[in-house]
Amino acid sequence: MALLPLPLWAAVVACGGDNQWPPSSYHQPGSGEVQGYSPDVLRAALADRVGVEVRLMPFARCLAAAEQGRQVQLVMAASYSAERAQRFLFTRTYLQLQPVQLTLRTPLAAAAKLPWCGLNGFNYRAFGLSPAQVDAGSANYPDLLRKLQAGHCRGFVEYREVWQGLQKLGVATTGSVPLQMRPLPASRPVQVYFMISRQMAGAERLRGELDQALLRLEASGQLATMLARHLR
Repeated sequence: MALLPLPLWAAVVACGGDNQWPPSSYHQPGSGEVQGYSPDVLRAALADRVGVEVRLMPFARCLAAAEQGRQVQLVMAASYSAERAQRFLFTRTYLQLQPVQLTLRTPLAAAAKLPWCGLNGFNYRAFGLSPAQVDAGSANYPDLLRKLQAGHCRGFVEYREVWQGLQKLGVATTGSVPLQMRPLPASRPVQVYFMISRQMAGAERLRGELDQALLRLEASGQLATMLARHLR
């Protein structure tokens, strides 16, 4: 039986990674509510619907669930890749982030021969890195930092805004791992989008609705106001 598009009043379920990724989405300590710039933007853009439900889960599972387009319809704060574009529709951009590299303040002698540490399911092509250059076996930043301290990788790449937000939340405390942060050579700001499964009934209509709302929110200055709230 053919699936019918979601009616305009229907709720939308969105997901993001559960490893804390401010300013996009995160949990405040002691709070079960998902907070962040992406949920704020999504709720403002889809205010005419019954509601927007936001779930945080391992990012690889978020991508797999959203690709089906049934229980989850949308991925928050996704960077573009040609491979993803085969499976998802991208909205217009609503955030840009500056790539940086974080390495040990005293690097290992053979650091240049080691891979970068990475998180499972994360898109490192946005940083100009191929899968072969990244050991993406860490589930979260504490795991990643332990792997770095053990000498299994040269460092890791992240976005300046995200790393500063993680430190502000106390999620990515480096402890005895002294790091230095530098711009990633030859990098440009990375554009961030909402992604909608191509398998979802009514995906094109939802993308059009979001694109129109994002244009309106940007023109009115509301996007900038919402972002500033999570960068202070």
